[in-house]
Amino acid sequence: MFRKIIGTIGTRVICAVLTLLISVLNARCLGPSNLGTIALIILSVTFIQLFNNFIGGGALVYMTPRAGFFKLFISGYTWTILITVLTSFIFDFTGSLSGKLEVIPHGFFFEVLILAMIMSLTSVNYMLLLGKEQVKTYNFLNLLQIIVLIVSLLSAVFIFHVRTVMAFYWAILISYMITFVISFFPLLKYWKIEPITDLKPLFMAMLRFGTYTQFANIFQLMNYRMGYYMVDIWFGHATLGIMSLGFQLSEGLWIIGRSLAMVQFTRISNAMDFDYSVRLTLILSKITTMVTTLAVICLVALPEFFFRMIFGREFGEVRIVIAFLGIGIIALSFSMILSQFFSGINTPYHNTISSAIGLVFTFGLGFLVIPNYGIIGASVTATVSYTMSALYQFIIFSRMTRLKARDFMLNRSEILLLINEARNFLFKGRASDLSL
Repeated sequence: MFRKIIGTIGTRVICAVLTLLISVLNARCLGPSNLGTIALIILSVTFIQLFNNFIGGGALVYMTPRAGFFKLFISGYTWTILITVLTSFIFDFTGSLSGKLEVIPHGFFFEVLILAMIMSLTSVNYMLLLGKEQVKTYNFLNLLQIIVLIVSLLSAVFIFHVRTVMAFYWAILISYMITFVISFFPLLKYWKIEPITDLKPLFMAMLRFGTYTQFANIFQLMNYRMGYYMVDIWFGHATLGIMSLGFQLSEGLWIIGRSLAMVQFTRISNAMDFDYSVRLTLILSKITTMVTTLAVICLVALPEFFFRMIFGREFGEVRIVIAFLGIGIIALSFSMILSQFFSGINTPYHNTISSAIGLVFTFGLGFLVIPNYGIIGASVTATVSYTMSALYQFIIFSRMTRLKARDFMLNRSEILLLINEARNFLFKGRASDLSL
């Protein structure tokens, strides 16, 4: 497992660097206003994916060791196609009633529909791969998608001289179309035609698991991004573009948390051992919190002129966003590990409650401080929301496992274990199973 963790972190770091390059290109070549529109397009696609993931998300990973691959494939694809079309038209209809209800940016309905369809079907393939613990293949496909995106974006800007929102749109669409096709090949070895029977019990089991998980994700996305809509309404696309860049850079520090959480969930789902799950969650929560804290400190220490130099003179306020968002980023990295523990032991409703608590603070604070304090208010609101969500999970996890606060501090034996694992991996090319 340590090899999978290192491989995943390494891939995520490379992807983060390449994503940073994309952010620089977008900021310098497209400008704050177009950057704000791009943020809204990606956000609307993400909302559609949330509804797709009731069946096509973590439920596929959880059910893969417990059900037939072919049935899961059929269920995931059928649900995804139907829900993508349905939710896209519902969002478009609500936006036509009132601009304040607009989820899909005006004039981008078909672009969002097509992009959401391709990204969601690709996600189904990804989840099936993770359910089979094909983490290395999953990492490769993610890296490939980012590389194709960069090449396509560079081509659009410097060869075809397109410097509008569509430059980024075509780049991301092409990148996902290519990885969608390629992701089929590693799944072929699991492909075995089976009788389509007993689909209803399987569908209901996936829906029960996915409902708790996805309501948690819907609430959490609203915690992440409700400030986007508020800032856009009160301050416009250009201000939103600056804020979205700050959020994107800060959330890039979730590399460690997301990498560990992904491997953790696949392992817990397949292991089905509560004591092992607790031990694994405990040490991974310590690692992600420590590393993310160090990363936040380094990012906040960068001076304002650095951001102006890299992204353009309009983006100096990005540093302020990062500074006020820092504590929340640390809290949510810790929360990611606990979330995968609750999902892995089939108690995802705790994640739903946690996200709902955060959402209360998002709305409560957001309408009070964002109109007066703009992007600083949005950053503070997000930090409070993330911290309250993580606090609830910490309390529940501690009660469930009877752990004390001191148990969450890295001890000497754990530090020596991690050093030994890293030494074995780097110098001997092997790693143990990290059996704690």
